Amino acid sequence: MTDLSERRQGQRRWAWAMFDWGQHAYWLLVATFIFTPYFTTGVIGDPVQGQKIMGYAGAVAGMIIAVMSPIAGALTDAYGARRWLALLTVPFVGACLFLWTAEPGRPDLALIIAIALVVANVSTEVMTAVANALIPSLAKPGQVGRLSAFGWAAGYFGGLAALVLVLVTLILPPQALFGLDKAMHEPERLMGPISAAWYLIFGLPLLLMAPGKPAARAGVTQTPLPELWNVLKSLPRRPVILRFLIGRMLVGDGIAAIVAFAGVLAAGLFRWGPLELGLYGILLSAAAGVGALGAGRIDDRLGSKPTTLASSGVLTLGMVGMLLIGVDHIGWIATAPAVADDGLFASASERAYLAASFVLGIAFGPVQSSMRAWMAKITPAEEAGRLFGLYTLSGKASAFAAPFVIGKVTEATGQQKPAILVAALFIGAGCAVLASVQGRGREQGA
Repeated sequence: MTDLSERRQGQRRWAWAMFDWGQHAYWLLVATFIFTPYFTTGVIGDPVQGQKIMGYAGAVAGMIIAVMSPIAGALTDAYGARRWLALLTVPFVGACLFLWTAEPGRPDLALIIAIALVVANVSTEVMTAVANALIPSLAKPGQVGRLSAFGWAAGYFGGLAALVLVLVTLILPPQALFGLDKAMHEPERLMGPISAAWYLIFGLPLLLMAPGKPAARAGVTQTPLPELWNVLKSLPRRPVILRFLIGRMLVGDGIAAIVAFAGVLAAGLFRWGPLELGLYGILLSAAAGVGALGAGRIDDRLGSKPTTLASSGVLTLGMVGMLLIGVDHIGWIATAPAVADDGLFASASERAYLAASFVLGIAFGPVQSSMRAWMAKITPAEEAGRLFGLYTLSGKASAFAAPFVIGKVTEATGQQKPAILVAALFIGAGCAVLASVQGRGREQGA
C-alpha cells in the first residue's frame, strides 16, 4: 500500500470513528437520559404508562430494523456505503427535529412522538449497520479489535461531550441558554434538534469519504437481494457465523433493553430530573468509554470470545446490583429515602444505584466492541454489507421481544424493576450460545 493510500485509509478510520462520535449523542440525549425520561413523565405524565408505551415503541422499531438492515447491507455491498448513509440521514434528522414539538402535559401527543422516536431509532440503527460493514476494509491486519473499540470509545466520549455541553448550558443554569423556558421543558425538547446537529457536524466526514460503488468482481454480477438470499441459505453450513449471530441476538436484546430503561427506571424510582439523569449519563458514558478503550488490545491479544463473555459477566453483575436496590432498601438492608433538600444523590440507595451502574457501564463498551470485532474477524470483505446487515438483524430480529415482555410485565405488575430482570435473562441466554461458538474470535482461523 502506498503512503498516499495509507494516509487516505487513516483519514477514513478517523472519519469512521467520528461517525460513532456524532451518532452517540442521540442515544444519550434522546433515547436514554434526558428526552425519553421527560417524555414518559412530562408528556405522558405517568412513569409506568410511559414505560409501557416506550416498550411497545421499541418493539415496533426492532421489527422494522430487523427487516431493513440486511436489505440495506446487501445494497451497500452492491452500490457502496456513501449513498445509503446519505439517504438514511434525512429521516433521522427530520425525526429528531420533530421532537421539539413534545410539549409537557400533552398525552394526546404520545403517539406521534413515539412514531418520531421509532423513525429516529430505525434510521440510526440501519446507518450503524452500513458503517459497521466498513470495518474489515478499514482495519489494519491484526487490529480489528482495536479499531472497533476505538469507534465505541469515540462514540461514548462523543455522547459524553454532548451531554456535558447540554448540562452546562441548558440544565444547570437557573436560566437556560438562548432564553429557553424551563417551565415548558424546552431544554429537554431541544435534545432532538441538538442530536441532529451533532450528528451532521461529526458524521459529515464519513458521508463524504465513505466508499462509493465498489468495482465489479470478475465473474460476479451485482444482484444484491438474490445474493442476500444466498447468504441466508448458506448459514446452516456456516456454524460459526450462525451460532455467533444467535448469541449476539440474545445479548443485544438484553443490552438494548437495559440501555433503554436504565434512565427511565431511575427517573421513576428516585424521581430524578434532567440534572440527575444528565450526571447519571456522564457516569455511564465515561465508564463505558474507558472500558471500551481498555478492551481493544485485550480483544486482539486474547480473542473476541473471552473478552465478550467476561465483559458480559461483569455487565450482569451490575444489573443484579441494580435489581436489589429500592428507594428505601439495598438488598435486605433498609435505608432512609432521599429528602428533597438533601442535595444530589444524597440517599444510600441512590449512591448504590450509581455504583451498580458504574459496574454496568464499565462493561458496556467491551461487550459491544468485542462482539462487533468478532463479527468483522469472521466476515469476508466482499460480504461485509450483507453479513453486517445480518449482524444488525441479529440484534433486532427478536429485539421486539425484550421491550414487549417489559411492556407486558410492567402492565401486569405496575412495577418498573422487572425490566432489569428481563434484560439479564436475555444476556445470560446469549452468553450460553456464544460460549458454544468454536474458536476464540481471532482473525486467523476464526
